[in-house]
Parts: sequence; structure tokens; C-alpha cells
Amino acid sequence: MQNKPKIKGLGNLKTAGFNLQKNAEKIQEQEKEYSTDNTVIFSFRVNQDLIHYIKRFRIFKIEENPSNHLYSESDAVREGIQLLRNTFADIPQRPEDIEKPTKRGRGLKRDPNTIMSNTSFTLSENDVNWIYNFIFHQQKGGGRYTKEEFLALLVEHLEMKFKINRK
Repeated sequence: MQNKPKIKGLGNLKTAGFNLQKNAEKIQEQEKEYSTDNTVIFSFRVNQDLIHYIKRFRIFKIEENPSNHLYSESDAVREGIQLLRNTFADIPQRPEDIEKPTKRGRGLKRDPNTIMSNTSFTLSENDVNWIYNFIFHQQKGGGRYTKEEFLALLVEHLEMKFKINRK
């Protein structure tokens, strides 16, 4: 029997490259199904002006078509998400190990006179997943992007389409 000299670490080096490639392929293959039927309560801590705009937008939609009397703030946010999906159509799925790219405490530096409020909207799992994908890809390169900034962008798109100003 020949005794081969053991070279420590080289075997690990060979498998490390293979494992990295395998993990990269797994990330590309991820195609999770998110339901449009199941709803999730999605909460925000945002500037009160954004909330007031969404409430005014809801009233606008009801006055525009009285048969829309059940139109809610959540419907307004869903409509804004659809506008953003049309604008940013090529948002890829974030890696599976990043469940939520947002964390408490990542708020923006703001004027101390700004009044913040907590609110929530009922959205589909699919919409919530798309929001998290959008936020994740806005943060690429070490940037900071929050749910508040996402909602502000959503309101901007509603303003542009329906010509309803915030103030």
C-alpha cells in the first residue's frame, strides 16, 4: 500500500468552489409561489402626510364612482403597487435566506417636527413579497431603503397618474 501524503486544506478548497457554485444555482432556481388570495397585514411607520394622502385618494375614488363605496385604503395601496409593478417590471426574487430586508431602527433622519404614525394595510402575500423584493434591490450596494420610502414612492406614482396633489 502506498501512503499518499495528506495535504490539509486542499480538499476543502476544491469543494468550497463547488459548494459556492451550487448555492448560486439554488438562488437562481428559487421560484416560490406566493398567493394572491391569502392576505397579510403589512404595517408601516410613516409620515402622517402619506396617510392623509391615501385617505384623500380613497375618497376621490369613491366620489369618482359611487359604486366603489367599499374602496379602502388597502385598495389604494394595492393600486399603487400595481403602478409600481408596471414601472419596475424586472424586479428579481431576493435570496431565500433574506426573509425581510427591513429592520426596525433603519428610519431616516427627519425633521423633529414631522409627525409619524403607525398604520397597516391588508395586502396579498404576493404583493408583500414584491415589496420586500423591491426594497432589497433598492438597498443593493449597501444603500438604505425603508418601507417609508417605498410608500412615498407609491404615493408619488398615484399623484402622477391621478393628478391629485398631496396638499
